[in-house]
Amino acid sequence: MTALERRRGARTLVALAWWCGASLICSGCSAAGLWTDFTSVSVGRAASGRLHRPERLPASGRGYTVPPAWRVRGNRYGTRELVRLIETSAARVRAEHRGARLGVADLSRLRGGRTTWHKSHQSGRDVDLIFYSKNSRGRSLRPPDLQMVHYGPKGLPFVPESMQESGYDESGWQDRRFDDEKNWSLVAALLSDPTVRIQWIFVSRAIKQRLLDYAAGQGRAPWLIAYAEAVMHQPGGRASPHNDHFHVRIYCSRSDRTMGCVDTGPVWKHEKKTHKYPGPERYDPNLWSVITSLPLFFMRI
Repeated sequence: MTALERRRGARTLVALAWWCGASLICSGCSAAGLWTDFTSVSVGRAASGRLHRPERLPASGRGYTVPPAWRVRGNRYGTRELVRLIETSAARVRAEHRGARLGVADLSRLRGGRTTWHKSHQSGRDVDLIFYSKNSRGRSLRPPDLQMVHYGPKGLPFVPESMQESGYDESGWQDRRFDDEKNWSLVAALLSDPTVRIQWIFVSRAIKQRLLDYAAGQGRAPWLIAYAEAVMHQPGGRASPHNDHFHVRIYCSRSDRTMGCVDTGPVWKHEKKTHKYPGPERYDPNLWSVITSLPLFFMRI
């Protein structure tokens, strides 16, 4: 073996030794939350997690706005998937209903974690969406600036028992009405998004039933109504019944699951594809069988 060959062999051994050492070091650093795919990463559970490289929802966009009371909080960060879902769903409702404007409340903090207002919303996969409303004459109203409005089974506003002394700061709340048409359009837009899978839409039983009845009366697709019935859920325990907003939670994306994102509750193991869903008037028996088998859990959020 010549001197040149020996030097080349030595360099090869050094390179191999360096590569092996680096691999061992990195293998020790591969714990949940330390890897990144250079996009947003949701880490941990919705109620005990954090957020890497978050996407920031602009204060306003096509078909939506973050009202002043929530804008000052600054909780406008989420995974890229969640932010895109909000933007595309609001734009779709706006395209279907002229003048519709969705009120977007809290997502997560810049790096996730607990906030003063929420136990969940910690890992960038939760968002509160304020109900669309109209006045007693049927005209669309902008979302409230200061305070969400509670609605009963008939779609009329009321002051909950916990607020009997303080009342509402939101002026004109008495003339607001729950807008069945636009709120169903929002649910349909969220559930039919081609790339993001919804895990829960937390909402009161009365509002859930109102929306399902509306959709059935309008002849909406059976598969979509079944899907909505499976994911709309009133939380149990001491949690808010959610009669003043939708609390939407999305599943971990496949890549985020490999980096520490954790789903709790019913786990959907299949990624959405752009060809996943049939057209608006078609019925997919396979989807129906999966939906009806989803267990429902009473969760505290």
